[in-house]
Amino acid sequence: MHLFLSPHFDDVVLSCGGTVHQLTQRGEPVTVRTVLGQKPNPRRIPDTPIVRELHARWGQGDEAVAARIEEDDAAVKSLGATPQHMTVWGDCVYRVSKDGRPLYPSEGSLFGDIHPDDLAGRLIPTIVLPPREAVHALYAPLGAGHHVDHQIVRNWALELRKQNPLLALKFYEEYPYSEHKNAVDRALLYFQENGVKLEVEAISLSDADVEAKIRAIALYRSQISTFWDSAEAMAQAVRQHLLRIGSGTPVERFWRALPQ
Repeated sequence: MHLFLSPHFDDVVLSCGGTVHQLTQRGEPVTVRTVLGQKPNPRRIPDTPIVRELHARWGQGDEAVAARIEEDDAAVKSLGATPQHMTVWGDCVYRVSKDGRPLYPSEGSLFGDIHPDDLAGRLIPTIVLPPREAVHALYAPLGAGHHVDHQIVRNWALELRKQNPLLALKFYEEYPYSEHKNAVDRALLYFQENGVKLEVEAISLSDADVEAKIRAIALYRSQISTFWDSAEAMAQAVRQHLLRIGSGTPVERFWRALPQ
């Protein structure tokens, strides 16, 4: 099985939906697992600037997350893959310390270091995949953009590789964060500093893969306005991004972990 780890309800489809479609069209089993997929308790949602800003776009509280889950299920299934959601931890904007203090109260805090009181940051990398899943290829976020939830899932993937050195591990470049200047290069520094050797791997996409990815992204209606003016603008931007990465051929780029 190909297991794609998605920090949030849209990261895999945005970043490598074309590859997911290509794999499923070949008959390969693919699961997209959202790691920070818990619905927040409406009574415990922190009243912070970032939560107020996001809920103004998404809707309110657990209803907003429920809508995002529906969008994600539809998008992942449209690519022929199986959606799954882990429900122990939610998005970092909802996580609080033991004494109830918001851990990530502002937009800037989302892209800093993992908070030392964040239990998700400490515990998620200790999770072991059950043997019955028979995962032979694992895909995880590279960390482009330095979002704390992406860092946590990246760290988990590296721990899983330590547990199973034969596991094929590939890191995907998170779109649209990867479009920011030097975002990918900064993400790669983490691996260099920690002695993890990576090799770039470009997956060429067919026109059908590209169109399937665009259709899937369009199903995330609550998220379109975060990055684009319209669904049409999104489609144009995605096509241009894939062509730029592949120097004229649509490509999604991964970084494969080499044997230690």
